[in-house]
Amino acid sequence: MAVEGKRGLGPVPGHLNGSINLRTLQLAIHVERHGSIRLAAKAANITASVVSRRIALLEDELGVSLFERRTSGLRPTAAGARFLEAARRMLAELDGAAGAARAAGSGLVGQLVIGTYFSASSGRFRDALLRFVARNRHVEISVVEGDREHLLGELRRGRTDVAILLGPHDETGLDRLALWQETGMVALNEGHPLSASDLVPWRGLAGETFITTSRGSGREARATVQRMLPHEHPARFATHDVSREGMFNLVGTGLGVAVLAESASGASYPGVVFRPVGDEAGPTMVEAAAYWDPKRDNPALRRFLALLRATQRSRGGV
Repeated sequence: MAVEGKRGLGPVPGHLNGSINLRTLQLAIHVERHGSIRLAAKAANITASVVSRRIALLEDELGVSLFERRTSGLRPTAAGARFLEAARRMLAELDGAAGAARAAGSGLVGQLVIGTYFSASSGRFRDALLRFVARNRHVEISVVEGDREHLLGELRRGRTDVAILLGPHDETGLDRLALWQETGMVALNEGHPLSASDLVPWRGLAGETFITTSRGSGREARATVQRMLPHEHPARFATHDVSREGMFNLVGTGLGVAVLAESASGASYPGVVFRPVGDEAGPTMVEAAAYWDPKRDNPALRRFLALLRATQRSRGGV
């Protein structure tokens, strides 16, 4: 807080280029509270001569007397009372701002923007969100959905803090943390011959039409199907510009089947059943990974990543 001196004085010793030292303001408030330089000095744990000198310098800086000196002690002048009231408000605001800054620096408040196509209705992503929210009530969380390229682009442009995507692919300029594995699932019409299977074999899906979306993990679902189906049975796809829910509703009408991660099977859809898909070795597993820009300075992001790492260490995966 800089206050112009009425006497046109140059810089005053103990002050910064003619501006008022915050410590001196605090001492002046102590003097007003105690009505005594000696008691104010004792409360501040310094000598009375230091307090007296700093108050005199402050009055010189302002060009006005802040206190009346009486035998019974010191009391503020009218101008001093107005100045000290404003000083108390200013110091309280500064203390609040400093507390808010410390809270933001520790990640206790702030904003976290997460890009993903994982479902928050069930599964490991939902669990991670619930734990973070429980421990960080004052962090505002936003979830952005999109396909892989869109979410990575938003991450690189600084519009999101972290992206939770299928791994284990490295991405140039971004850090990656392997998180968890989920069982691969296939969505079938309830009348499908394999709808009662405990494990649907990939070879049993040869000849099926695989419904994919142009959003979310549609491109990666296509790559998984092409990799897992027998080579002699090229995959047949029908891509629709619909949401995940819209895709499952199309499965329910009998237009085809769809592959997904287990977390996306938490809701129910008319005429649709979800079954694990795999081969003789067991269900096919898909890996989730967190991606972020290591240059991004967001304390809330650091806390979120710390939670993911801690949970991964304690459970072998989130």
